[in-house]
Amino acid sequence: MRHVLISSIKDEGPFLLEWVAHHLVMGFDQIAIASNDCRDGSDTLLAALDGAGYITHVPNVLQPGDVPQHVGYDRIRAGLSLTPDDWLMMLDADEFLNVHCGAGRVADLTARADPEIDIIALSGMGFTDAPEINWRPGPICARFPHRLPLRHKANAAVKSLTRGTARFAGIHNHHMVGYSARPPLQVMRGDGGRFELARNVPIFKQLRNLPLREISHRLAQYNHYLIKTWDSFQLRRDRGRGVTKVEGPSTDRHTESYFAERRISDGTDTTILRYGAEVAGLMEAMLEDRPIQAAQLETNARYGELVGVFRNLECRNAEPGPFS
Repeated sequence: MRHVLISSIKDEGPFLLEWVAHHLVMGFDQIAIASNDCRDGSDTLLAALDGAGYITHVPNVLQPGDVPQHVGYDRIRAGLSLTPDDWLMMLDADEFLNVHCGAGRVADLTARADPEIDIIALSGMGFTDAPEINWRPGPICARFPHRLPLRHKANAAVKSLTRGTARFAGIHNHHMVGYSARPPLQVMRGDGGRFELARNVPIFKQLRNLPLREISHRLAQYNHYLIKTWDSFQLRRDRGRGVTKVEGPSTDRHTESYFAERRISDGTDTTILRYGAEVAGLMEAMLEDRPIQAAQLETNARYGELVGVFRNLECRNAEPGPFS
């Protein structure tokens, strides 16, 4: 049994080294990352990490009408050799798995799943921009400790681990899709509770979000640093969404109201810092590799230039809407 993590990214260079190191410390056996149209040197850093054996980098060259994430996942999947016992997880570069059971590794979480469980559905824990103002180089997990309220709507979004992946036609960033086998899928939530997916209802309507009352982080969560700083958020908005077709109609999801709604905090959560020393040690070892070190310095510089365009734009701090 292996644990495999995949992602599809654009312009995430300064955050990738920490993200890769964290999930290797978590015990993932393989990490594969697709990248498309990067302006900040993310692709060069990923190629260096691939060359050093830390990840598999999949260049994701797109055509008009392609959905970047979907095409990226398909290209990654074509190179994977997953057995029915292997677990597959999809996380974005601003999402970090955080396991609370056992020794805190991904295998401790999947060990809690009975043999009949097909999917582990985890709720997020979103984090605000406090106390930072502008982007600066360095790891982010220790920098953003202020969490959203538990029942905030952003925490309802699910990220899943799935085994028996050959039974599914495709991969989306929250869960797998196109289930074609006969037995109903069995799901375990982050609190250990179980439920069965209805066969006559699309998976995305059942696993994209959990009801607010079912949000739980007892066994595990994924930390979601979904806005970071105002300038970084504006670059995220500028680059476009990974689930929107290339050269297709744009959707303005990342508005000022979106940002303001995700600045609401009712406390801190520093549980992910239990991995901090190991992650820092692995990052230090990675940076001893000259191509990785050079690529990290380059992406920091290029990302800094990109976000610098947005630092003088005023955040009017729009009033947040209801979040529950």
